[in-house]
Amino acid sequence: MAPQDPEPPTRAERVRQTRARIVSVALTLFAEKGYEATSLQDIANEMGLTKPAVYYHYRGKQEILNDLAEPVRTALSALLDRARAQPLGPRRTEVLVTGLADLFLSRREFARIMAQQTAFREAMRNAVGGPGMLDTLIEATFGTDPSLDQRFAVYSATSVGPALWALGDHPEDELRAVLLRAFRRIASVR
Repeated sequence: MAPQDPEPPTRAERVRQTRARIVSVALTLFAEKGYEATSLQDIANEMGLTKPAVYYHYRGKQEILNDLAEPVRTALSALLDRARAQPLGPRRTEVLVTGLADLFLSRREFARIMAQQTAFREAMRNAVGGPGMLDTLIEATFGTDPSLDQRFAVYSATSVGPALWALGDHPEDELRAVLLRAFRRIASVR
């Protein structure tokens, strides 16, 4: 019996694949040219599409960035849920410390772009959840009445991208150990 030809992708699957390609090409161009300097036309040219074809899927760079940020937003939200399931204290802190280290390592491709491009860094922070997400992280780490030092510690911890990028030539297990030590020190601020 001969194997059957695979079924052609559905329209929804073709749309999903095209959007994924747009996001991938956009990230490459953001890294090469800069977030501000990259246009939808640049993305279309790189893909061999027309600008209206790209515009059909995304109305602008911020929408593309929102899709780039979605896995980060989802992972951070799940991490906060896991942390809040623990009582405030060492167990919750360890959930946050290890979760944040893993999240930063899984998104190292953003670290260089964020380190070098203020516009990308700000747009990405807004796409992930902006100040509200940071406030939630502060509350999850230190409770409802954090000190100024504790608030500063969380803001500092979420800005490790440039440092991670600078250390990028090291093996991932070494980088993870560095992040874990740093986040544990940060979380110990009183």
